[in-house]
Amino acid sequence: MAKEGIFSGINARKIKVIILSVIIAVVLAGFIIYLVESIYPSPKWEDYCGGMKGPRVAPVEKDFVETQATCEANGGTWQNGYCDYYYQCQKDYDKINDKHKFTLFVVGAITGLIAIALGVILALPSVSSGLMLGGGFLIFFGTSQYWSNLNNWTRALILGVVLVVLIWLGYKKLES
Repeated sequence: MAKEGIFSGINARKIKVIILSVIIAVVLAGFIIYLVESIYPSPKWEDYCGGMKGPRVAPVEKDFVETQATCEANGGTWQNGYCDYYYQCQKDYDKINDKHKFTLFVVGAITGLIAIALGVILALPSVSSGLMLGGGFLIFFGTSQYWSNLNNWTRALILGVVLVVLIWLGYKKLES
């Protein structure tokens, strides 16, 4: 008498299809992410606020008292009784980093939707499942990069549109 196990209803072919689907999904997501990073690399904080391009810091001397005048003379920004030497370079970095994150968001969403659509159209289960899962990864990755920059209405709109598209694809293309 054969033992009933966790994989008793799954034959070797189904297991291979599942494994290939997951591998395609991971490689697709990695390929798109690293392609974007190769063409349009992430900004590095050190390029804006570190090394020779970074802010000058006031000299550290015994009994030195930082004032607004010494702060600004050394490239800082006086804020509420505190000298922020990284204020301007951080603003510059945040601006270019937000632009990069927006690019990842757009590329991830578009390529993710294309991959899901191709997965629905194609007939080979391992490839179509892999494309659909990889597309889901890309949408999640791209959206997560820019999520904090979006307001709640935009977040709800994005999730609503994705939900409607997925339900529509499920009804129109995956019905049994």
